Amino acid sequence: MLAQVLLAAGLARGAEAPAPAAASADAGGGADGEVAEHVALGHRLYQRGQYQEAVVEFRRAYELRADPHFLYEIAETYRQLGATDQALFYYDRYLVGAPGAPDRDAVEDRVLELESLRARPPAPALGMTLSPGAAAIPKSRTSPTWRKWWFWTAVGVAIAAGVTAAALTGRSDSSVPTTDLGDKRFFP
Repeated sequence: MLAQVLLAAGLARGAEAPAPAAASADAGGGADGEVAEHVALGHRLYQRGQYQEAVVEFRRAYELRADPHFLYEIAETYRQLGATDQALFYYDRYLVGAPGAPDRDAVEDRVLELESLRARPPAPALGMTLSPGAAAIPKSRTSPTWRKWWFWTAVGVAIAAGVTAAALTGRSDSSVPTTDLGDKRFFP
């Protein structure tokens, strides 16, 4: 039953989302049920665009059952995140783990596409247009003075100096306390 739900969720998701690897898995066992739960949650998170959380779920499923299709799903999720190096790593692991994969050509095309993206310099951020002679100066966010390290260092030094000065000036050279009555000893 759970496998059918996963298959239906995978078909409704479209071609962009990773294929449901656990749809064909037997969900009768305890470990397989837990794997299926992690995969289903990973697919839901992927659909919502919560890719970091989806990676965590797919990795957990892979830890429970070392199915190479989970590596493909992790690679796809990293690709959506824009983490090219991680995506390439997991695509390579998938190709090594599933040498007879039916989608091997498509995966190799994705690997070539990602490698070409990695070789290109990054494009400027959207909304930033530069004239040919202008240099991009990023706006720096200035934090308040009380958040700077040097401010708290100066405060600490000032407090230490004040405590030291108070301790040194408050000391008396004689062991007899000074009073309004004078410096006379009343007890021998």
